[in-house]
Amino acid sequence: MTFMQNDFYDSAERLFGEVCTPAAIRQIEGGADTAGLWSQLSSVGFADALLPDSANGAALTLTEVWPMLFSMGRHALPLPYAQTLLARAWLQQAHATTCAQAKVLAQGLPEGPITFAPFRVAAGSAGVQATSVSFGLTATWVLAQSDTQVWLLPTSQAQRTLSGGYGSLDADLSWSTDVAKASLLGEFKQPQFRELLALSLAVLIAGAADHVFEMTLGWANQREQFGKPIGRFQALQQQISEVAEQVFGARMAAEMACRSAAWQPAPALTALAKAQTSQAVARIVAVAHAVHGAIGVTHEFDLQLYTRRLNEWARAGGGSGYWSGILGQQVLGAKSSALDFVRTELFAEPAV
Repeated sequence: MTFMQNDFYDSAERLFGEVCTPAAIRQIEGGADTAGLWSQLSSVGFADALLPDSANGAALTLTEVWPMLFSMGRHALPLPYAQTLLARAWLQQAHATTCAQAKVLAQGLPEGPITFAPFRVAAGSAGVQATSVSFGLTATWVLAQSDTQVWLLPTSQAQRTLSGGYGSLDADLSWSTDVAKASLLGEFKQPQFRELLALSLAVLIAGAADHVFEMTLGWANQREQFGKPIGRFQALQQQISEVAEQVFGARMAAEMACRSAAWQPAPALTALAKAQTSQAVARIVAVAHAVHGAIGVTHEFDLQLYTRRLNEWARAGGGSGYWSGILGQQVLGAKSSALDFVRTELFAEPAV
């Protein structure tokens, strides 16, 4: 973690470590109000990190905020804080460049956590329905898109139905036609939120995987069997080494996707990051629980707070297979060889 030790990361680790404790996560998963946690998180101004100076933001780039997003994953924040940073940047740009409907953003950017719904959104005579919205239970707003229509929808006016397993924060949401009409931002020809959701989830996975690996390594060095720590047994060392590779690969893929001089991620790197991080989850979770034994799945032990979220984030916003397919389409559609695509699109080398 030494390469990530900077002021942003250190500040984020202190803040999230203080306010997003395992006890706080359990309370929110149990239905507790999130207003207090959001107030503590938003008070430091991270939510406006990607906004320009003209919008009273910090004017940071995606590269610069990457350590903060990574830290959010490490602490399994039960709010869509990473998504909110990207959503506020998108809203600011959309309002400034495309004149999104003024009545929706008349009072400026909305307050509260924002999540994305780029998939499985349907609009019709009954209103707008969004299925399996990531963080749908704890978001205040949902940026949703169906075909060319984009809405900023308040969850306070939605019918919510749980759509995940135990402790899940995902939800099915539906809004009436009146709410949908009042929340319409405008028409956008291209998908707006697919990559933004994928990037935010990829970085959260990388952070949570890093924390799970720390817990697993610590437990292996602490738990003794036959008079010595179980981490000294060769079979476990091999599995833990494999997990270390998966965790580092996920971290590097997520960091690469955040290499941007602006707030927008590169599509190819985003696809790579979500594919890589999602595919790594199954093995990381399996080994972590194998090392911890039966205690790892118990409600009282903290490990399950992070592994459940890892499994949820791996599926949300498209899994490894989906994003591998997207990346493959980009390679096949490129007017260059596969090698040149990797050099220019993934490693930002100049074209020759």
